[in-house]
Amino acid sequence: MERILKGSRIAEIDARCISDGIDSKMLMQNAGSSVAKAVKSDLGNKKNAKGVVVCGGGNNGGDGFVAATDLIREGIAVKVFYAAPFEKFGDDTAHYFTLLKEQKESQLFHLNIDNSESEQLFTQAVAEASFVIDAIFGTGLHGKEIYGQARKLIEIINGAHQGKVYAVDIPSGIDSDNGKVLGTAVKADMTVTFGCKKLGLVNFPGAAYAGRVKVADIGIPASYFEPYEQIFEPSMDWVAQKLPCREAWTYKHRVGKLLVVAGSIGLTGAAAMTCTSAMRAGAGLVTLVCPWELNSILEQKLTEVMTYPVNQTEDVSIHYDSLDEIVALSKDFDALAVGPGVSKNSQTIRLIRELLKRVKKPTVLDADGLAAIYGPREVQNDGQQDYSHVTITPHTGELALILGMDSIRLEDRYDINRKASQKYNLISVLKGARTLITSPEGTTLVNHTGDWALATAGTGDILTGIIGALLCQGMGNFDSAACGVYIQGMASDMVSRHTSKTSMVATDLLEGIKKVFLKIEKIKYKE
Repeated sequence: MERILKGSRIAEIDARCISDGIDSKMLMQNAGSSVAKAVKSDLGNKKNAKGVVVCGGGNNGGDGFVAATDLIREGIAVKVFYAAPFEKFGDDTAHYFTLLKEQKESQLFHLNIDNSESEQLFTQAVAEASFVIDAIFGTGLHGKEIYGQARKLIEIINGAHQGKVYAVDIPSGIDSDNGKVLGTAVKADMTVTFGCKKLGLVNFPGAAYAGRVKVADIGIPASYFEPYEQIFEPSMDWVAQKLPCREAWTYKHRVGKLLVVAGSIGLTGAAAMTCTSAMRAGAGLVTLVCPWELNSILEQKLTEVMTYPVNQTEDVSIHYDSLDEIVALSKDFDALAVGPGVSKNSQTIRLIRELLKRVKKPTVLDADGLAAIYGPREVQNDGQQDYSHVTITPHTGELALILGMDSIRLEDRYDINRKASQKYNLISVLKGARTLITSPEGTTLVNHTGDWALATAGTGDILTGIIGALLCQGMGNFDSAACGVYIQGMASDMVSRHTSKTSMVATDLLEGIKKVFLKIEKIKYKE
């Protein structure tokens, strides 16, 4: 898996490297050269390309000076604009500015945006450039909004430039700790980041400004990143490795039995999608507990799934009186998937809450079932409950309800999801752009598969079924959640190429799941 850190860690890591004898000038040289290399790779043989490099006075600016020097030595015409006076440069930045100045072909301009002539020169250079390198701010920018000259420079880059924009480490204006846009930010086509990805590059809204992210090794040993937050991005190889191997002689009871508690009047589709996706994701046997009046409908919808009708409320949802029966039934199953389409009837929510208390088998809890944690008001929660066997899969609105918040901002998703996981001692899967999977110990995976094609009704029910299927096959709660999210996202990526992202519906994912497992089996079984 690929490591991700909050950007605020980088200054401390750099300081440790330097105190351990790693040359800071070498790190800056490697960083700037990696940016130049990315630009040259994109340009190919276009020797007539013209570039603009915009530098601040910090280390990010020093990286920009190095990149400009490398490009000039390759015969590429570059104009370098620097936004801070030389006397405010750090030692390493000043060193590489001096080396750049010694290049005969160098064109350097001190920016003063309050001067109309300076602003016009910069605007024209940006408009005519084949590429722009943004080296204004690095990972040290946090909290406060950008103002003054820096804000104007960013607005000119975004408004006047027609070619590619390369960001050094992180687009200027993005908080590297969380992805927040600090008033305005450079809209990059590619970000060359150093050592590892930063959370601000993968969490939205920052991710929307980063473009393609390339991680460059600049000579910092991986061990320097380990003491910090445990955030990772999973890969297909990691997912394939985590999924259980199946013996040639296995059978349906051995590969996993899933009990699904789902459905109410008007919401039979949610129950059906959860069950069907569980079968597609490898569950050997799936049984659906549903209100008796809906049994005939669900029997017609589901061919491979068994149904188990129970007492119902006046709202045609599962009644609390069915609790003992469901508890007894659960003894024959390996895991549970609870919640899709169950309704928020108080009797039903009371049933789910008691079910979570009495059945300690691995359980994925979604949709209406999440109300067992946060409400409704007429169903009282009698104190802290043990949820250590539970995986929840809320969207931001549901997680806000669980935590008693009005809303959750995009840039706060990581911290809030970690808070929820620790508070309730469970795995929390915060769905959305770059779904987050967090354990009570604080480990978080940021999922990069899937996109806005998944913003359609029923995709959450499909995810619940996939995670439930992995749970009943014996995978741990965290790995099941992470792999389930990855599989669903990849299924969407594969299917939406043919349906379009706009036209994809949740049941299209069932075809995509098959394609994903074809890829997984080629890796896992060397087929």
